[in-house]
Amino acid sequence: MTKRRKLVWTAAILTAAVAGAGVGTAVWADPLKLPGSHTVEVYAQDDELTGETQRDPGLFRMCDADTYYAEEGDRKLCIVLSGPLGEVEAQRKDGKVTVAAGDVAGLERIAAANPGATTLVLMGSGPSARIPVTSLVEGQPVTVPALR
Repeated sequence: MTKRRKLVWTAAILTAAVAGAGVGTAVWADPLKLPGSHTVEVYAQDDELTGETQRDPGLFRMCDADTYYAEEGDRKLCIVLSGPLGEVEAQRKDGKVTVAAGDVAGLERIAAANPGATTLVLMGSGPSARIPVTSLVEGQPVTVPALR
């Protein structure tokens, strides 16, 4: 094999490895990008510090060091969280995130253990969905719009 051919093969293999690592990292970081049910962490939203913003997020999609940026419809939000408080299974389909009926009881337990919490936030690599505590009905799945 000539030196030039070795360089071409080496470059091709390195390019494929880097691309594969990038795709793998993106999917691993936010499991709700894949079809099916995935385990996500549950946090409580701090309502006093959470609010809308007009600014675009920083480099890491953060409003500041401890405030997550998310878009809900046309609203740009800066979300302050406390937790993690637990984990549940969730799935994303057609712009909505669904927590199965069996895991809603877990969300209710988390909400009961945090009496000031009015909204629970599901987290992958960033905020995936906001679930109002008042929308939790035991034995029924909960479906909410996915955050971007």
